[in-house]
Amino acid sequence: MATIVNSGMQAGLAVQRAAVVPLQRQLPQWRTHRGRTSPKSKPAVTRAQGRGQQAANAAKKPVKAAQQTSLFQGLAEAQSQLNDSNVSWKTFLGLSLLAGVTFGSFIQVSHNNPNLPVYDHLTFNIDVLKGQIQAYDPQNFSLGIAKQSGLVPLLLAPIWLLFPYLQVLTDQYNADDPATVEANSDGKAGSLAYNLLLWGSITAAFLLSGFVYLNDFPHWQCSLILSVTAFLNWKAFDNTKQGLFLAALLTVGAPLTETVIVNGLHLWHYDRPDFFGVPHWAGWCYAQYATGTGNFGRYLWKKLQS
Repeated sequence: MATIVNSGMQAGLAVQRAAVVPLQRQLPQWRTHRGRTSPKSKPAVTRAQGRGQQAANAAKKPVKAAQQTSLFQGLAEAQSQLNDSNVSWKTFLGLSLLAGVTFGSFIQVSHNNPNLPVYDHLTFNIDVLKGQIQAYDPQNFSLGIAKQSGLVPLLLAPIWLLFPYLQVLTDQYNADDPATVEANSDGKAGSLAYNLLLWGSITAAFLLSGFVYLNDFPHWQCSLILSVTAFLNWKAFDNTKQGLFLAALLTVGAPLTETVIVNGLHLWHYDRPDFFGVPHWAGWCYAQYATGTGNFGRYLWKKLQS
C-alpha cells in the first residue's frame, strides 16, 4: 500500500512540474505583452533606436546641404539676372556712393546735436539755421547747431555702397513674394515723394534718439522707444522679409563695428555709453538706416532701368 501511495505522489509531482515549466517559459512573453520588457530585451531596443536616430541624422545632412546649395544658387541666379539688365553697376554703385557722402551726411547732421557721438578728429559745428560752419564746440546745444566731422562721409560710404546693392539682390532673389512686388511698385520704390517721406520719418527718429539721449533716459527706455520706431518704419515703408533681415544685420553689425572704432581707432566717443564704450541701442537707428538705404537702392535701380 505504501509503495502505491509513494508512486502516486511522485506521479502527481511530475504532473505539476510538467504544468509549471511551460507557464514559466510563457511568463516573459506575457510580461512583454503587458509593456514590460525583460532586461535582456532593452539593449536590442536601444540599439534599434540608435540606428534609427543615426539614419535620421544622416538624412538631415543632405537636406541641409541642399538648402544651402539652393540658397547660393538662387542668389547667383539673381545676380546673373541683374547683370543681364540694362543697368550699369558702375553707375549704380557710383550714384549710391555720391548719395551717401552728400545726402547721407546731411541726414546725419540731425543725429549729432546731442553729442551722439562726440567726434575726436576733423570736427566742426554747423549752424543749420544760419547756414554757417563754425568752430567745433561740443557743449553748444543751441537749436540748429549740429556737430560734424570730415570723417562722416567716409564712414557712411560702406553702408551706402553695400545696402542698396544687397536690397536689389535679395529683392531679385525673392521676386515672387507679394510684399516684394508691392515694395518695388511705381507708387513706392519708383516714387521720389515716397522715399523723401521715408527719410523724413527716419530723420524724426534720429531727432528722437538725440532727445532721449540728451535728457538722460535710461538705456533700456532708449532701446524700447527706438525699437518701436525701427519696426514702424520697416512695416510702413518695406514690409519684406529680406528688408527685415538687412535691418537686423545692420542693427547687430554696426554697434559691433563701432565698438572697434571707439576702443581701437578712437575716431569718436560717447559721453554716456552702456557697454564697451558704445550705447548699443543705437543699433535701432542703424536698422532704420538700412530701411532707408535699401529703399534708395530700389528707387535708383528703377530709375536707371527706365
